[in-house]
Amino acid sequence: MRLFRSSKFRVQSSKKTILSTLLFALCSLSPSFSLINSYDTKANLLAIDNFGSFYSASNNSVLKFSSDGKFLYRYEEFKYGKIGMVDVNNPMKILVFYPDFMAVITMDRFLAPINTYNFFDLGYQNISAVASSTDGRIWFYDNTEFKLKKIDEAGKILRESQPLNIVLGQAPNPNFMMERDNKVYMNDPNFGIRVFDIFGSYEKTIPLKGLSKFQILQDQVIYFDNHQLNAYNSFTLELKSLPLPDTIDVSLAVLEKDRLGIMKKEKIDFYKY
Repeated sequence: MRLFRSSKFRVQSSKKTILSTLLFALCSLSPSFSLINSYDTKANLLAIDNFGSFYSASNNSVLKFSSDGKFLYRYEEFKYGKIGMVDVNNPMKILVFYPDFMAVITMDRFLAPINTYNFFDLGYQNISAVASSTDGRIWFYDNTEFKLKKIDEAGKILRESQPLNIVLGQAPNPNFMMERDNKVYMNDPNFGIRVFDIFGSYEKTIPLKGLSKFQILQDQVIYFDNHQLNAYNSFTLELKSLPLPDTIDVSLAVLEKDRLGIMKKEKIDFYKY
């Protein structure tokens, strides 16, 4: 009997192959970076989605740029305090987290607000990390019940883990979360990156400590440290480094496909390679 794979599967497999090839080339060779644009801004956060669009965030605003570093849209909000995280893993439903007021705003690709989640109103008292899901819902860690949870737009719980203080033997204190390729990655700087399946069941811990932000590309954990991007293979445990084209005043770098973004004190530089 002949089996046929769906076109969606072929596209996903092709994309994974391309990413894997790019990561291998970047970490094995000295890539040629070309500066394509710069934008003057004092940002605290920098992110890139899987289309190559860039996003920066300051205390109260989010800016979106094209893959060529051209400014596109701005979102600004003051009533919820400072922005703590911007999650662009679902580019059609961008998530902005305000930790001081425990609020989340989701936005469309034009940075127009879609929905607001107020965790205090939903009955939660201590939320330290949130993440968007590919289905448009939200993951978060409940520091009171020690559970990873997923809710819909109305706040209904769709998935939740067992109490993680019992499962792990200690209570996690995550500062960053993300969903990627049907896995949820919850970063605990003191212990590493906790990995869960799409139903919220704990699978393993990646022993990378002290991180505040990272990307997942294939089986690689990509993170900025010591003036370079590092790629850690969670299966082979191999660590490779990618020297950046510029290291002066660099506070963060992000990578996707053939684009690189570097955040500096007063500007963002956009590269292709």
